[in-house]
Amino acid sequence: MDGEQPNVWWVNQGTTYGKARRQGVIWAPLLNKAGHTVPHWETMNKVRPGDIILHYSQGSLRAVGTAQDSASAAKNPFGKDDWNEDGRLIHVRYEDLREAVPLGLIPATVRSTAGGPFTSKGTVQQGYLYAVNDAILDALVRDSPEIRAAVPWYAPTPEAEPVVDLVAIHQQFAEAVKKSGLAFGQSSTLVRAFLSGILAKPFAILAGLSGSGKTQLAMRLGDWLGRDANGRPRYLVLPVRPDWTGPEALLGYEDALRSAEEKTPVWFVPEALQLILRAIDDPTVPYLLILDEMNLAHVERYFADFLSGTESRQSILPDLKRRDDDSAWELRNPSGERVPLPRNLFVVGTVNVDETTYMFSPKVLDRAWTYEFRVDADSLDPDRGRPRAATSAEDAVVQQLCRLVENDDWHLRHPFAQKDELVAELRAIHRILARVGFEFGHRTMLESMRFAAIYAAMGSIGASASTLPPVDEVFDLILVQKILPRLHGSRRRLEQLLVDIGNQAAGDSRGSVRWPLTLAKATRMLEIVRANQFVSFAE
Repeated sequence: MDGEQPNVWWVNQGTTYGKARRQGVIWAPLLNKAGHTVPHWETMNKVRPGDIILHYSQGSLRAVGTAQDSASAAKNPFGKDDWNEDGRLIHVRYEDLREAVPLGLIPATVRSTAGGPFTSKGTVQQGYLYAVNDAILDALVRDSPEIRAAVPWYAPTPEAEPVVDLVAIHQQFAEAVKKSGLAFGQSSTLVRAFLSGILAKPFAILAGLSGSGKTQLAMRLGDWLGRDANGRPRYLVLPVRPDWTGPEALLGYEDALRSAEEKTPVWFVPEALQLILRAIDDPTVPYLLILDEMNLAHVERYFADFLSGTESRQSILPDLKRRDDDSAWELRNPSGERVPLPRNLFVVGTVNVDETTYMFSPKVLDRAWTYEFRVDADSLDPDRGRPRAATSAEDAVVQQLCRLVENDDWHLRHPFAQKDELVAELRAIHRILARVGFEFGHRTMLESMRFAAIYAAMGSIGASASTLPPVDEVFDLILVQKILPRLHGSRRRLEQLLVDIGNQAAGDSRGSVRWPLTLAKATRMLEIVRANQFVSFAE
């Protein structure tokens, strides 16, 4: 290339990605069925050896390729009869991204004005190959280390990071919840903490009394996320059944009888997987799956694959399609290639604890933010009616949620102002927990830092809901939502630990309580373990 910097291209591959990846090529027809040339196919002539190609399929960039040669005449290598046989082919060295880059990582404001692979609405063009301009590359290089490494010569334009207005987002969501008729008390931080937690880690568990508003709050979030282009809600309430003994209820399975009849793999796709596939096809806005009564079945049995896919970001979902609403679900590629869980999917599980339910294992609780719903006598309102649906936010608002969730480094760029003090408190409680084997790992520290940064960015701390110093208010929430939920065991193991945590929460006798939520919870657990000789967070 005589010292010239490579060009960067974006290729939309869809159903051909698997075959093209295995053959190490990209290919486009010379003419359409009407015998005309098409600009996004003609672009193949502009690619030169050494150029970088970003491979987009199913809502994410999935590989970075390097062109090995210029376009040459070649017959259709994919066996599809949708195109003419004559075309152009470029050999490409594919390198799979360890983590697929979701479309939402490129801000909607960039996509809607950048042209190239995007429409004016910020959606992906239906065409094939497009040049990537600096605005798109800037966003990708800033937020994806793997793409940054693939274009080491490129220096992004110094520009302010697109703003995620968390103050406005929190105010709009809180107002929507309030207008729906759902209330949790004047001093409650529950709505703000719930929204912060689901953005820090999009998996939340809502535990507590039946009828205390758990499912209703989750549904209000679903209402607020709005509807898709076909008018369908972007959320699903899925009752968990006691007979769920495997992942099929969530992730589906191949229907062997129908596959034999159709002579091609046909899948049973439950409602949950249908919602997930919709989220993959609509990657710039959040979707919400609500697992109601999540612990009516053994969570580890039906949810293990889901948890693993969330943490590893590896491909666990069947890559499915259907021709219309009445046709069967089939694999996009006969090879059965899988796709990762979409990053724009939120999951909320509701939990009641009684003799018909199962306990959560620490590995499940460690991966979630847990919220306890309690109702005091004074808050019971005889004039309150049934909650109503919440008003929907504009897509431009909820798209910011995707932008934040999919940006793993957001909390590093916008750290909690008292980060050092918070870290000191977390390390101190870690040492206390380590005495009885309940210490936490790096994931809890990471998610606590994200939660603190997001919670603080939603507005001033201690102004209305609390008079605590900011670090105490945030740490109190982290304790009761992330750390204490993992505690369970006998009196011999937990009594002294709960005493120590309660003493830390109470502070000294001369000042106010440091962590009121933690003190109340530790006190209740201590009373239960002394009475019953055993206690868990979900009393």
